[in-house]
Amino acid sequence: MLSEGAWSVGSIWFIILAAGALTYVTRFGGHILIQLLGTIPPRASAALDAVPAAVMTAIVAPVLVSGDWAERVAIVVCTVLSFRLPLIVVVVIGTVMVAAARALLT
Repeated sequence: MLSEGAWSVGSIWFIILAAGALTYVTRFGGHILIQLLGTIPPRASAALDAVPAAVMTAIVAPVLVSGDWAERVAIVVCTVLSFRLPLIVVVVIGTVMVAAARALLT
């Protein structure tokens, strides 16, 4: 029995499918826009180049400010490792570090 305010399986699947469809539409729209324009204007290119750093900042900054020490240490270690290792390796190392620290501390 679902408690009040709980999500049903159907609503979760709807959200997953809607997010996937919106992602596809935005990516497809970008390809169409590039075909219409021919090239990306320099200002738009500069803005798009800034998106990954902005997304990482939006993800990491709140955790760095209000997270537990396990997350803070993992962020610092992953920042240093990111200069030498591929992104996926850094993500796996950070995830394992936080999971291990939480398991040891609880």
